[in-house]
This record gives sequence, C-alpha cells and structure tokens, in this order.
Amino acid sequence: MNATASLTTPTTATGTRPGNRDGYAIAITVFSTVKWWGRAALPVVFTVPKIAPQTISTLQRLSFIHFARWSLIREIPYNGAPQPEIKLRHPHLYFESNFNGGWEEYIDAFSHILTRGMWLFWGSSYGFPKALPTGPFKAYIKANEMEASHFYSAYPQATATQITRALELDELLADLRARAADMPPDEFAAAFGTLMAEAQRCC
Repeated sequence: MNATASLTTPTTATGTRPGNRDGYAIAITVFSTVKWWGRAALPVVFTVPKIAPQTISTLQRLSFIHFARWSLIREIPYNGAPQPEIKLRHPHLYFESNFNGGWEEYIDAFSHILTRGMWLFWGSSYGFPKALPTGPFKAYIKANEMEASHFYSAYPQATATQITRALELDELLADLRARAADMPPDEFAAAFGTLMAEAQRCC
C-alpha cells in the first residue's frame, strides 16, 4: 500500500460503505419510522439545544464529529412532474452526520457518551433497542442506514481536528506577518519565538 492509499483509505473505517467515504471523512445517513407520539415529542427534543446550548456541550467536544443533524420528515420533497406528491403515512426520523475515524468507533462514542441523548432522539422510533449494549444498536443503525448518493470532502486527506488547528496556525502567522514590517530584528526574533511556542498547540 502506498502513502496516498493509506491517507485516503483509513484503516479504522470498518463497517463503512464505499459511497459514504471520502478520504478521512465518513458520512452516515439513517432513516427510522417514528411512532405516533414521536410526532409531538421530537420537535420538543429538537428545540431544547436551541434554548439551552449547554445540553449538547458533550457532543460539541467530540472533535472527530464534523456535524450531526436530526430532522423529522413528514413528506417526500416534491421536485415536479412526473414525480407524484408523496406524504408519508408515518413520519420518519432523518439523521445525517459526517465524522473522522471508523463507523464502529463513531457508534461506540454515541452509545457510551450520549446514552440518554440517543434514547431522546431514537426512543420514539420503531425497533430502537436502546443505545447500550452497542451490538444491537449497531445492528439497528445498519438496518436503517442508506448509502450516500453524493458525498464530498474539501480536504479528504485531513481530519476535522487537523483543519481546525491549521486555521488557528494561519491566524497566528497572519498576525505576525501584519506586524513584522515595522519590527526591529530583536523584536521580530522575540515575536517569532512566541509564535513557535504558541504553534505547538496547533501541531
């Protein structure tokens, strides 16, 4: 295996379908049928993080997650004739997320770190087996998962953490560059030393 292949095909991406992978970035899309009471409960669940952002602080600290979104789908989007207008008999919970790492590890993180949150989101879906133990939960996700028809990553050979740190380093360099023209050599040397020390956290 050459160096390029090792970068674009992470060895930890177990359980991932080919269409859901672009380098280090992995996509997951899950549809599940919602019970009658989920129609009222899920909009409330979706509103809580907007009112109290601290409720998803744990999720936000998981740096390997690009984003995660849950939506309640009541009808198929209409794109014009000849497609018929379709309103679903039962609403469906739509979950999509992009992340770095492996499919198995991603589900493990959700199951162990956000156990209660998984019940809040999927508890109203038919067949949800609880987040723990992870075996039945992974089987449930696989049974309801769809392969992405289009998935693009701007930086497939970098993780979200690497990109964030690169942006932080770019800001540090831009700041020094803006000040460097008016600095005497000794002051520039001191500023450059400070930059190198601060840059360590970006590596």
